[in-house]
Amino acid sequence: MKRILHLTTHLNIGGITSYIKLLTKEMLKMPYQFFVGSSGGSQQEFLEAQGVHCLIFNIRTKNELSPKVYLAIPNLLNFIRQEKIDLIHAHTRVTQVLAWWLQRFSGIPYVTTCHGFYKRRIGRRLLPAWGDHAIAISKPVEESLLKDFRVKPGKVSTIFNAIDILDIRKRYAQKNPKEIRKDLHLPDKSRVIGIVARVVQDKGHEYFLKAAAKLILDSFPDVKIIIVGEGPYLESIKKLVQRLKLQNSVHFLGNVNDITYPLSVIDIFVLPAVWREGFGLSIIEAMAVSKPVIVTNIWALNELVQNRINGLLVEPKDVNGLANAMRELLVDKELYEKVSRNGSEMVEREFSISQMASRVDDLYQRVLSDHSRSFDSPIDHSALTMK
Repeated sequence: MKRILHLTTHLNIGGITSYIKLLTKEMLKMPYQFFVGSSGGSQQEFLEAQGVHCLIFNIRTKNELSPKVYLAIPNLLNFIRQEKIDLIHAHTRVTQVLAWWLQRFSGIPYVTTCHGFYKRRIGRRLLPAWGDHAIAISKPVEESLLKDFRVKPGKVSTIFNAIDILDIRKRYAQKNPKEIRKDLHLPDKSRVIGIVARVVQDKGHEYFLKAAAKLILDSFPDVKIIIVGEGPYLESIKKLVQRLKLQNSVHFLGNVNDITYPLSVIDIFVLPAVWREGFGLSIIEAMAVSKPVIVTNIWALNELVQNRINGLLVEPKDVNGLANAMRELLVDKELYEKVSRNGSEMVEREFSISQMASRVDDLYQRVLSDHSRSFDSPIDHSALTMK
């Protein structure tokens, strides 16, 4: 049984944490034992409940030169020795650098998952830290690694993000939409349009609300808006709601542990991001439960959505285009059902967690095999000390 140490900055709600939870849950069916090193967070208990050991250390920083990175090295080397870790899997820039140092002192191989696009900063040129192999969560992310950072073609590959389709559909079926509407003070017959995303400028909340104002004030006064998520832009968005006179139409839910809670009452799912997205996990979650989606025509959202086939595409920051797309799905039942059905089928076909886990397993085995051929004998874990 191979022992894998995942490294990430924290375990609060977010895309990376969801990725680790899903991947380890599925791969525990294989001959692996998993450990997660981080500064902890709200999702730690979920990981521990599924049999993942969590190691807590102070790594909550976005700066790869932070003393926290280097202070963590001795304890992690001891942990690697004691637990006989075979491979490290790093998920953030800070933990990629940390994994690089751990490999320098231990000889243990490591892989990284690139969960989005990186800025071309000098630190990346001086210390790339992509590991023995880099996983890109979408083709556009892989292209960026090859073009912008000159990662060798044989050292990066795309393994699409995924979801546990059976689990999300089971949880969705267990929800009572009438009760949730009552909890959220939503009228029984109102149509609901929602966004699930961190509240930052890049996600396009501003343009969503301006488009919603056009829709509601012009022709659909009963439509309600749900905004799920938190972030540094939240107060600005709340002020915009006031200026647009949408106080009676917009509901803020904050962060939720279970995305099927808002999805159970959402009729149309929107993600109007204005800058390139690494993947778009919430989109395939919405598609999995047959919700029609409207997204912007940017990397990598336009890799997931084919316009008028399994969703609608609009241009970034196009308020009128977004309002028209929402209006069309509200009035065109045939289009609504078509894109909902095709989206659900596409997720089943291409984004199951079993496919993702199988591909990561293949990568782990390949990296471990290549590493073992590079050494005359297995790693002596008892010798892992800083020199």
